[in-house]
Amino acid sequence: MFALTNVDVVVFSRGLVRYRPLLTAAPVEVLESLATSRPEQVRERAWLVIYYGIILTSLPLDMVDVEKTRSRLRANLWLAFNDTRLLLEPSDPNIQALAFLACHVYPFTTPSLCWMLLSNACRMLRALAVNQRVADPETKERRIILFWYLNSLEKAMMLIFPWPGAFHRTMYNNIPLPTLTQILPSQPQVGTDKRASLFGAHWMQMSFVMSKVMTDIWLALDEEDVRAQRAAKQALDAWYREAMQVLEAAALAETPLLDPAGARSVQFGLAYTRVQYHGAEIVLTRGSSQESSFCRDESLKMLRLLEDLVANGEEPYIGVTWQMLYFPWAPFLVLFGSIMSSGAAGRTFENEQALSAMELLPTYFRNMSLRYVEAKRLEKMAAATVQRARSILHPEETLPTIGSSKGEQVPEMHSLPTPSLSTHDAGSAPSYASTAHRGGAARQERATEDSGMPGAGPWLWGDMDMLPQAWPSGFEDSLFADPVFDWFAWEGQT
Repeated sequence: MFALTNVDVVVFSRGLVRYRPLLTAAPVEVLESLATSRPEQVRERAWLVIYYGIILTSLPLDMVDVEKTRSRLRANLWLAFNDTRLLLEPSDPNIQALAFLACHVYPFTTPSLCWMLLSNACRMLRALAVNQRVADPETKERRIILFWYLNSLEKAMMLIFPWPGAFHRTMYNNIPLPTLTQILPSQPQVGTDKRASLFGAHWMQMSFVMSKVMTDIWLALDEEDVRAQRAAKQALDAWYREAMQVLEAAALAETPLLDPAGARSVQFGLAYTRVQYHGAEIVLTRGSSQESSFCRDESLKMLRLLEDLVANGEEPYIGVTWQMLYFPWAPFLVLFGSIMSSGAAGRTFENEQALSAMELLPTYFRNMSLRYVEAKRLEKMAAATVQRARSILHPEETLPTIGSSKGEQVPEMHSLPTPSLSTHDAGSAPSYASTAHRGGAARQERATEDSGMPGAGPWLWGDMDMLPQAWPSGFEDSLFADPVFDWFAWEGQT
């Protein structure tokens, strides 16, 4: 096992506070065993999983052999996880360990593993019965807060990975929302002095309310109920008005009392709330032809907010790792679809605006790659897509290849398989006839002949060195018909 140090134990204890209310204080005997480098004496393996997860996410980026250290810590984490009780026995430490791994240990989890771990954690909490009558008041209150926190995580994942969740909407009827007084001791602390924040309590409570709205959004889209979608949009708008009124007032009152780090955290919390709102609006309206202009405007607003979302790993109001990395793809592809559907006559002011906003995403991922390893790959994907859009609006420009050495010849690319996406139709998507007219249908029929070529598979970014002019003219039709990525298929191809 990787050697433990007293410094690591301090980082572990600080991380338990950093990730409240998901994580709680560790028992004294666990801390003693870790401090004396005797991890084998920790009886509940969940605490070892949490320990290695916190150390893994807290590694300094400039340390020597950081990748080697990450690899050894991942091996230790898997070794600690090698206990079926972690997945089968409902307990508070097991729930914490599974949800923490799923949502915050970015060097460890993949999209599919994230979904399975978080779903299992939610089912364990259901098995424990959140409002269990025999539980003592302290345990009951902690589990109520944990339920709403897990619900906010799960519903955020449902809008990214469109799969059903484990918490049904009827559970809200029996589980009350926590009050500000209950939330205040459980929230993450802000600033270098790690003080409790009234803004943070309001922010967390509003995120709990938002999870109910996201449930309505998912159900309305899943059932393809237009009336329910309109009701969900009204509920979302009402939530946003209330949330920003409360949070801006709390920020105005509290910011003068905070140090610079705490003040930045408050501003980050406000920006993240705005991004969540615009992202949910896009998810809700992207499949409607009547809402295409509105969806495009929301996409512009959301991408322009990305520069306010770059933060270090200590940011208390940062969201789920996968949400931070993948939520911007929906507006990105909405704008991409707007450009691609315009054809040769697409050099309009609106499309130039869309291209400028799209160009913000590779920069966002480049900044995020300092903290998230996955962002490096996503940056290349975004940059390739931006080049493709630019080649449509500015065909006279000669664009360089991505990652190719100077003078390297790029082989001709005849076809690429289309991504595997859901089947909701978007109003801006061109018809099948227009696709066939441009030759896209014929190219797609030849996809099987080129299945062995670089980049073959469900994802069009398999070969990042191809010129955008070499991209087929028909593949993007399915891409922006409904900008929901099948991240589980993408995971298997990268």
